[in-house]
Amino acid sequence: MAKDKTSLRLQQILDLVSHKHEVSVAQLTARFKVTAATIRRDLDALEQQCKITRTHGGAMLSAPSVVAFSFQDRRQTQMQQKQAIARAAVTQLKPGMTVILDTGTTTLEVAKALVEISNLKVLTTSLAITSALFAHENLELMLLGGIVHRDSPDLFGSLTQDNLAAFRADIAFIGADAIDKDGLYTNNQSIAGVSKAMIKSAKKIVVVADSSKFDQRAFSQFTTWAKVDVLVVDRGLNPAQRKWVKKSTPQVIFA
Repeated sequence: MAKDKTSLRLQQILDLVSHKHEVSVAQLTARFKVTAATIRRDLDALEQQCKITRTHGGAMLSAPSVVAFSFQDRRQTQMQQKQAIARAAVTQLKPGMTVILDTGTTTLEVAKALVEISNLKVLTTSLAITSALFAHENLELMLLGGIVHRDSPDLFGSLTQDNLAAFRADIAFIGADAIDKDGLYTNNQSIAGVSKAMIKSAKKIVVVADSSKFDQRAFSQFTTWAKVDVLVVDRGLNPAQRKWVKKSTPQVIFA
């Protein structure tokens, strides 16, 4: 029982650190009604797990945990919409196809939805997607090499782009950080290069994006609507957005 209480407290401490970025021993002792010595042991345990970094009088998230919590927060945003988009998107697939999955939280949901389709070959730069698909023996999984991105669990760089150039896929599922009438954008120019290479390597381009991304702009544009075959989006678009997306791409699926 004591072990269970300790495990619960450790998780609650980690949650607090993730939201406040830094906490003190005094704050934690007041919050959990335990001694400072107990809190220090808890912090030592979390530091040994590489989840936090001890500071003078407290703790802050470790660099890997910052990335993990950031990705998890993005993943939880619009989750129901992303899952609906994923279910609609995989209707584009047939057994035996070769598929490219872009990095991102919506394409991660696509990865989870496609596991029931047999004999797929899946290429990706996403470590999160690789983890989700690793145990599924009914598909062939290829993680494309490259530089590990420090802010999210994916790979990029010239090696990644060169690897993509060696393959031809039936479909690429592409995400975006922002979308407007002129095209699709990402916040990272290096990731933009990988997205361009994915688009070049696939016969059919399916964009998967939730409605919160629309009428937004990010740092780097990586494609125009002329290269998009299908858009899969949730039903949250307003009438004006629905009008221009229908004009922009041959097929729009509202999930």
